[in-house]
Amino acid sequence: MANVGIDVKVTNTVLGGVPNVNANSILFVSSATATDDGDMAFALNTPYLLRSVDDLETLGITEENNAAIIKHVKGFYNPVSGVDNSGTVLWLVGIAGGTQPFTNTVGVVLQTIANGFQFRPRNIIFAFGALTDTVMTPALAQTAIDALYDEGFATVALVPSEVVTATTPSAFADAVADASNLNAPMVGVVAVRDVPTEGAITGRVGGYMATLPVGTSIGDVSLPAFDDELYANASGVVPFTAFTSADYKKVGDKQIIFARTRAPKNGLWLNDGATAADPATALSTLEAGRVIASMVDDLRAFFVNYLNNKIPVTSTGDIQPTYKQVVLDNARASVITPYIESGDISDARLSLVALDNDMVGTRTWQVTLSILPAPTLRWIDGFVFYVKNL
Repeated sequence: MANVGIDVKVTNTVLGGVPNVNANSILFVSSATATDDGDMAFALNTPYLLRSVDDLETLGITEENNAAIIKHVKGFYNPVSGVDNSGTVLWLVGIAGGTQPFTNTVGVVLQTIANGFQFRPRNIIFAFGALTDTVMTPALAQTAIDALYDEGFATVALVPSEVVTATTPSAFADAVADASNLNAPMVGVVAVRDVPTEGAITGRVGGYMATLPVGTSIGDVSLPAFDDELYANASGVVPFTAFTSADYKKVGDKQIIFARTRAPKNGLWLNDGATAADPATALSTLEAGRVIASMVDDLRAFFVNYLNNKIPVTSTGDIQPTYKQVVLDNARASVITPYIESGDISDARLSLVALDNDMVGTRTWQVTLSILPAPTLRWIDGFVFYVKNL
């Protein structure tokens, strides 16, 4: 007998308005498993656009075939109690496991603009699929970020710290690798677990970062606690609540993202948004990197409209001063003022000159943006004593 009938399949699709680029993220999860069930397919090394955890169903991703992906995506969309990131752009990329870090970051990120630059990721997140994987090193992540800047992508990244052999807080503080000398100022190294036998929760930390204004630290103690119990990325069960002040200081000096108590408040906060760079440098925090990345994007978006425009010049061939001042005034309104009003920076100054003061001969503008940051408070020295009178 011939088959007669209709076969209709319903799959979930991505809907939503123009995304907030500063929240847009891309998540690489190692030791991923490809799926192929007709319309539901998930290939490795390919970015898939998500706007909620539910979108994983359309890729055929389940707890059985990709438990780590489920965990990190759930962490991204619900990083802390009361926060739901549904609607936020998250590109998901499954990559193979192994002892070599992923090397095609740039090629994959470039695929995210097929339907428009508004979907480009600002935050790059690398996550463990298996604890034996080497997902990404800070140095290689920084190399990828440098290359992406050349391609028009201004980004920061989170990578998991390597699992270290330690069963006590002091042993972990001694063993975790020092990231302060790695010269990777746009990369944060996460050494935080929410389950002591699983990998660093980079997906969750990235989701939390995506909810915050670019100039806000992920360790801002005025915000609700990140969690009540978290663990160090160690071979043993090492809860951060068991760390002493000396342990916290030793890990903090290594520019590692970890969790800590903040007495007398209950709960745990991320220590700060440290990056793998010298703490004395301007780009030693993720918030500094995110502000720079966002302002670079805005600067690029403003000045790209002037390419191949006719530029009025003086009799000496330099830019006509009145015209230049109009450009600078408009640039300040578009690129600088919004960040002052949001409190992400204190102020900034923009300068514009023709190369060698010769617009006719060089046809080149030199633009300099100098930013006065709104620094986060790192330390308070208090003095308490009795006196006879005041």
